[in-house]
Amino acid sequence: MRINQIILGVFLLGFSFLSSAQTADEVVSKYLETIGGKDAWSKITSLKSTAKVSAQGMEFPTTIYAKPNKSKIEFTFQGMSMVQPAFDGTTGWQTNFMTMKAEKMETEDSEMLKDEFGDFPDPFLNYKAKGYVVAIDGTETVDGVECIKLKLTKKPVKIDGVEVENSTTYFFDKENFVPIITRSTIKKGEGKGQISEAAFSDYQEVDGLMMPFSLEQRFDGKAMATIVISKIETNVAIDDKIFEFPVE
Repeated sequence: MRINQIILGVFLLGFSFLSSAQTADEVVSKYLETIGGKDAWSKITSLKSTAKVSAQGMEFPTTIYAKPNKSKIEFTFQGMSMVQPAFDGTTGWQTNFMTMKAEKMETEDSEMLKDEFGDFPDPFLNYKAKGYVVAIDGTETVDGVECIKLKLTKKPVKIDGVEVENSTTYFFDKENFVPIITRSTIKKGEGKGQISEAAFSDYQEVDGLMMPFSLEQRFDGKAMATIVISKIETNVAIDDKIFEFPVE
């Protein structure tokens, strides 16, 4: 390669980093504007969603509760109420399917939930202040939609005592600037190393905010479960006690 081509390549590479960073910020800004605005989302104190989860040919009535640093997914199976999972701000817990009793999660698993639910109501709100980094990761057509790939990198998480990268790639519809898929790698458990995807659709307005009412969970491209939401309530009263580990 001639020297002038090398110099030009280095220049363009450096310029692409600058333009990508600027473009990433623009994508985030357009996204927040599209879904109702940063100010409006910053005023959300709680969310309650009524839904049905379909998996393995079965359907489960489900309620999802969310507040800053707290979350609970509760569903009904054969007349029994089960939790998968809940987080009270410090500890994660869930129903053991074998014993049908609530069990606390390991410390690392609770820390991962803390990382996830600490971003309520949206990880892109004030992401710079939280030390997160966003970067354009090219484009890709998924589910027939041309998308901008935006990689969100957060602070590392510990898996088996070792810090690992904590990132998720968001696929933003180029026309509407809403994510239609998120993609990440499972870091722990039986599915470790598999690609986890959440596909969002059926965006609807709720109190001036745009939210997806349908979600499909995929592992290595295979659909595993679908959540169809019938109702979303914002800023409703939710007692913190419902997130706490039940004491018998």
